[in-house]
Amino acid sequence: RSYAPTAVAWGYENRMVAIRIPGGPSAARRIEHRVSGADANPYLVLAAILGAALIGIEKELSPGEPTGGEGQGLTLAKLPPDWASAIASFEGGPLVAEIFPATLRQSFVACKRQELNTFALNVSDFEIETYLESV
Repeated sequence: RSYAPTAVAWGYENRMVAIRIPGGPSAARRIEHRVSGADANPYLVLAAILGAALIGIEKELSPGEPTGGEGQGLTLAKLPPDWASAIASFEGGPLVAEIFPATLRQSFVACKRQELNTFALNVSDFEIETYLESV
């Protein structure tokens, strides 16, 4: 069982959603943005979160109903499952275009594609152990 977020949704006490509001005393209440990793640029992450929140407020967008439990049996939009899909989602995201200037988006996408291609050129120990003797 993984507690990594997989759904484009929010909820209380739900570790499978992108935005979580944990229980507890009201003085300790907070919002957890569970999507970005430790390797993310915190300034870009915060700009994306605040930019999306501002757009939601200005356009009076509804976040929808909270996702209860762990979301089993529900049909929820999924977060990109891999790096290439995440890059494509960022590149084509309409909210991203409203938040970040075109030059930043183009440079960021180019850098991330270059990183992805560099990783793809390396053979992992797992691949060697799995296929070296069987091929």
